[in-house]
Amino acid sequence: MLTVLYDADCGVCRHTARTLQTLDSRRQLSFQPLQRFAAASADDPPRSELEARLHVRDDRGRWHAGGAAALAIAAAVPVLMPLALIGRLPGMGRIADLAYGFVARNRHAISRWLGVDSCRFTPKDLSPGDAARAQRRTQREGRP
Repeated sequence: MLTVLYDADCGVCRHTARTLQTLDSRRQLSFQPLQRFAAASADDPPRSELEARLHVRDDRGRWHAGGAAALAIAAAVPVLMPLALIGRLPGMGRIADLAYGFVARNRHAISRWLGVDSCRFTPKDLSPGDAARAQRRTQREGRP
């Protein structure tokens, strides 16, 4: 069993958590919003580290972060197991970290592109055209 901490304020993170729940036929993943996580032991990473990238905790209390966390998730979900096997090949852990880092750095843009963000962007995060589209989408969906 893995506990997956995800950013509930991030559209792509919420979307990914929902997708993983659907794919997790063996129910090996438990999802917890990062915002509700309270450290239970001195072995838990500090809040700043948890906020910096994806973290999962296994049933033995071991933490995995970034690309290693993504590979741990893949190993737990049958349909994603081929990715976990590829991730075990020499050098692939580093590639998983690089791929994870790219997605993490661009998650707000990916959220906008997928249309999954509930719009927590500040004006500096959005171009004028993006801001107008986000405002129209928010009004259509009846969100504040």
